Amino acid sequence: MMRLLRKMQNNWVAKVLSFLGAVLMWFYVMKEQNPITDATYTVPVHVQNLSDKYVVEDIPKQVIVHLRGPRNTILALAQNSLRAYVDLGDISPGQQNVPIQFVSPSGLVLVSMTPDNATISVDEYMVKEFPVEVQQLGKVADDIAVKKISTVPKVVSVSGPKRLVATVSHVLLKVNMVDRKSNFTSSGVITAVNAAGGVVDGVTITPRQGQAQLELEQIRFEKNLPVTVSTVGEVPAGYVVRSITVDPQQAIVSGKESAIGGLSEIKTVDIPLQNATETFAGDYELRQEDGMTAVPTRVHVTVDIRKKLLGDTNAKSH
Repeated sequence: MMRLLRKMQNNWVAKVLSFLGAVLMWFYVMKEQNPITDATYTVPVHVQNLSDKYVVEDIPKQVIVHLRGPRNTILALAQNSLRAYVDLGDISPGQQNVPIQFVSPSGLVLVSMTPDNATISVDEYMVKEFPVEVQQLGKVADDIAVKKISTVPKVVSVSGPKRLVATVSHVLLKVNMVDRKSNFTSSGVITAVNAAGGVVDGVTITPRQGQAQLELEQIRFEKNLPVTVSTVGEVPAGYVVRSITVDPQQAIVSGKESAIGGLSEIKTVDIPLQNATETFAGDYELRQEDGMTAVPTRVHVTVDIRKKLLGDTNAKSH
């Protein structure tokens, strides 16, 4: 009986020792097959809980994280699942330091993160509207003038940190004017500038693209026009105007296209016919409107007036 008990006791010890050996062997194999290893990742930084009444500058776009863990866990890790963030739910205007936070995936340990904090600038969010102004680059020819300028859009909004938006004085759309001789359309980027003409960076312009439509006209537009004699009143009864002649019969009229483009004739000043009973002649001014010049400025007019004869069919009634 005692022999049997001793034999069983010896078997029990052997079994325990075998079990411990198996456990140690498993740990050894696992360590050799799936060792602890390190890995470094570039992780984007997200913003959480930022109030829409604030804008924040100087937040790092990404951080470098150093993780440690079993190789199999490292290999199975999807990098796009890693996420760093700053919680801005309790900020106020000014400069302040905030921690950058990172939650390690299960089974991995965060060894280090660079940077692990950020000094940020917080400002109030501001929106202001400005009319779009055209900045002309270069000059048109000396005989060309800008008649009208229109823009699309007429007004844009400038938004961003209050300290920057407050410095904006104008928003400009630059247009190249060199060698322009007729109406044209130009597109480009709208920029915000301060009172000194410097570009204000760090603001958002909506919309950013603009279009300018410019109407040009010739300052020295010329036309050769017939001269028309303008008379007022009538000759006395029993008299007729047989003919009116003018010399020269044409004049060269120059000026802005808008002033003379639609003219088909140029008239003399009014010549009165009241009480005229005989032929008369004289030099009379041509009627010139603002923005135009006539050459010559005076013409010679002859008005042939005679007594009306019975059967006189050549007479002109006035």
